[in-house]
Amino acid sequence: MQDGHPKLAATEAIVSPPEPSRPSSPRKVLILSGEMGEGHNAAAAALTEAIADVWPGCEVERFDTLELWGRSFSRFMSWGYEVQIRLLPLTYEIFYDALCRSRTFAALSKAAIGSFFGRRLQDFLRSHDADLVISTYPFGSAALHWLRTHHPSYKVPAVTYIPAFHVHPVWAYAGIDQHYVMYDTAPDHAQTAGFERTMRVGAPPVRDGFGTISKREARERLGLDHDKFILLVTGGAWGLGGIDDAVSALCSSSIERLQVLAVCGKSTKLLAHLQGMGIPEERLRAYGYVNNMHEIMAAADVVVTNGAGVTVLEALRTPRPCIAFKPLAGHGKASTDEMMRRDLALQANNVSELVSVVRELATDQVLMARMEHAGREWCKGRELRDSVRAMNALFPSRETANGQR
Repeated sequence: MQDGHPKLAATEAIVSPPEPSRPSSPRKVLILSGEMGEGHNAAAAALTEAIADVWPGCEVERFDTLELWGRSFSRFMSWGYEVQIRLLPLTYEIFYDALCRSRTFAALSKAAIGSFFGRRLQDFLRSHDADLVISTYPFGSAALHWLRTHHPSYKVPAVTYIPAFHVHPVWAYAGIDQHYVMYDTAPDHAQTAGFERTMRVGAPPVRDGFGTISKREARERLGLDHDKFILLVTGGAWGLGGIDDAVSALCSSSIERLQVLAVCGKSTKLLAHLQGMGIPEERLRAYGYVNNMHEIMAAADVVVTNGAGVTVLEALRTPRPCIAFKPLAGHGKASTDEMMRRDLALQANNVSELVSVVRELATDQVLMARMEHAGREWCKGRELRDSVRAMNALFPSRETANGQR
């Protein structure tokens, strides 16, 4: 290691163990994530829990793909992305739309990202004898594809697990053995030849606890009134999506029995702002970064989010109806569109629409029941441990590898 990142040795080849020596299940798994909010890391943590049950004794290492270029680079990229989403969302939307609409632009972007991170990943993997590499971040997938394309001798199985309701082309690569997606029409968006052969409709990669607690039990744990209509409002780890406007409008509305639980994530500024609004606790509870999101979500009747990331998958697993409020540019809007097509979410583009939608849900039990049913149906048969078990197909037995039956 030099200057906080791996020393580059581009001329050396990476050689994986010969096929016959492969284990019938992985002994060590490397998960490539990305410090862009908490969604990619949350998916990696959920996979780690599932792997511990499916492959007892398997060692799991998680690594931030961006740190292939050093911790300072990772922090800068994370900061830059947050600034872009908060202050310059149009620039991100233009980039995202170009990726999804232009095959040429997507191909050039994928090649550039793969080369930029793939060379560093090559050196990094030389000191990590993983039997399986799983990526929950598109740049990690791009790097793996580059490595397998430029070094065919590297045959360690590679999997991409996509924790989002929209698969843009930078997620999809011919050099990946399996792609786990959240919806069956993902090939239409992946725009990658052969994607259908490697695609698996997987379980939502959310941590243990979501969907295991009743609403009554959760409210008792948190000291919440059973007669309230409770909204969970969250903008993910960064508190994105106009959360302050949403909370202000909801708390000043005439919706009866309404209580808002606002989770601000790591945004201490947002938390201080909400706590300084002087709204009584029976109307608003504001939280910072929490470790019991599964309890808070279970206590809610409805989840209001920005339409992106793992939060919507956690809500579906719970299950709770989702309202996508001011969906984030790019992936937030695209994910919301896919969820709405399946009756898994409603959309509100401004505070007046949000208050109207919440009022409708609070008074229309049929609509609430229909959306909760849609969430349960979507989750039916989707267990994360089953998705991990499906990766065993990448590890043929020694007898099969030697041509024996």
